[in-house]
Amino acid sequence: MQMLWHFSRPTGDSLDDSSKLGGIWNQVKKLRYDVFAQELQQYPENDQGLLDDPGEHFIVILEGNELVGYISLNSPTIEEYRLTKYFGNEILSLITAEYGAEQNLYEVRGLTVTPSHRGRGTARQLMLGALKYTLQNGADGIIAMGHDRVLPMYESIGMRVFHNHSTTAGNIVFYPMTASVAKLCQSVGEELNQVDLTEQQAQDESCYHGGASWDESGFDFIRRNQLIVADVLDSPFPPCPEVMDVISRNLISSCQESPPTLCDPLIDKIAQVRQLAKQSILVSSGSSSLMFSLMPRLLTEQSRVLVLSPMYGEYLHILTHIIGCHITHFSLYPEDGFAIQVDDFIDLARRHDAVIIVNPNSPTGVYNDKLSSAIDRILSNKFSKTQCKMIWVDETYIEYVEGAESLEGLTSVYDELIVCKSMSKCYALSGLRVAYAVTKKAPQLRRYIPPWAVSLPAQIGAVAALSNPEYYHKQYLTVHSNRELLNQELIELGFTTYPSVANYILAQLPPAVTHSSQQFIALCREQDVFIRDAENMGITLDSSYVRFAVRSIEENVRIIDCLTKLLTAY
Repeated sequence: MQMLWHFSRPTGDSLDDSSKLGGIWNQVKKLRYDVFAQELQQYPENDQGLLDDPGEHFIVILEGNELVGYISLNSPTIEEYRLTKYFGNEILSLITAEYGAEQNLYEVRGLTVTPSHRGRGTARQLMLGALKYTLQNGADGIIAMGHDRVLPMYESIGMRVFHNHSTTAGNIVFYPMTASVAKLCQSVGEELNQVDLTEQQAQDESCYHGGASWDESGFDFIRRNQLIVADVLDSPFPPCPEVMDVISRNLISSCQESPPTLCDPLIDKIAQVRQLAKQSILVSSGSSSLMFSLMPRLLTEQSRVLVLSPMYGEYLHILTHIIGCHITHFSLYPEDGFAIQVDDFIDLARRHDAVIIVNPNSPTGVYNDKLSSAIDRILSNKFSKTQCKMIWVDETYIEYVEGAESLEGLTSVYDELIVCKSMSKCYALSGLRVAYAVTKKAPQLRRYIPPWAVSLPAQIGAVAALSNPEYYHKQYLTVHSNRELLNQELIELGFTTYPSVANYILAQLPPAVTHSSQQFIALCREQDVFIRDAENMGITLDSSYVRFAVRSIEENVRIIDCLTKLLTAY
């Protein structure tokens, strides 16, 4: 099965070749060396057998984990196009004259395919992927240089070749080319619509979550109490006593009666506690319900959406399989502590229709305290017009952050801003399912929330939880203390961990572990300890990353005991 991926140039000299992205990047350099140094003799050979590609952005085709071809691109923000190195500024001026003063030109370059996959449409698929990428990023035109052996392929998709200009490098002759993006799209027609720059999925298109422990226990809660469920991020503490009291006192009625149709009492309570306008609040049965109800109304197949990677996977599932948006991954790297490079993120966000951010992020546990100013810069039209029409911020874990600045109130300033808040994780209500969203667009979106969306036990439980902040604040302090202790014990066992502000820790398996994350997790399950495989949560995470939910002291001891036992075998 082939996959078409795109990513920006990896940053950091120490990018680990064993990581998913690092492994792909190493294959790019190896393929470029094999073709351009050895086969075409454009560059001298070297002892490493690797040749760096100077591109900014990359489209790759993979079969499994094997690279079969790639193409790179440079944006208009680059200091100098590679084209000018070979043909000078004169040919660039000749090309750009066709697009006027406001040209937004992307350079497509470095088209490289393994010998075994040539003549099978791989090069054309890569060119279509590059075209789709430039279309998503607002390009007016494409410039490129292609060698004489593949000129027919370029011309077949609508590229104009300047046959009167050429240069020789090694054993090949290069020609400059150009085409307007609009004409190229018209030329390839429906073929372009079939190009998906996200990872191709298997037949089962449901989103993978934790929760494998239910397969082990079913509804046998005696058996379930024997398990350590650290693969989902349910709270390690119970709901406040007031929640349990109001539900238990009214258990028969809350099971028997229909709840308030539009959840008005719950909305009133949220508005009171959060100091929000009632008309700006939407509630439903968990954040996933809000996502599935609202996002297809806010985005279309034509929408260009920027997402963090890694990030909560349900968003990518909805964007890819429910709506079919054009997705760009903003990669977060372990060597940067998975922090957002804010200036780069803002620049890219302004060129997309929508942006989705989880803050604090899952699975990384990183909190960005400058998000308010970043949103202002993304949506500002002070110096140039932004293309961003929606920013969705998921604050599911923000209650864990002492003194954190929720962006709920900012929704009254920006029409484009939507803040989503689950009450599952921070209020110990995962089983009841309740969440809310805040947006100026709530009056128009309310029609898409079904009646009786939140059960009666969930409504009365959520109201009680919101009335008792002191109880939950004490629980968060305990979670922080338990997390620090668990984190230190993981480090002592050889795990590489990443700082977190919430009830989970992202970690890389110790170097001595020879199993993949999936295999290691299976060994843990044999001891009734369930942890989360993080490999499929982002393109910068490979099969050595796992995530631990922070549980009670006693449960964390069992996690460490399990890990210690397994690690003694290496």
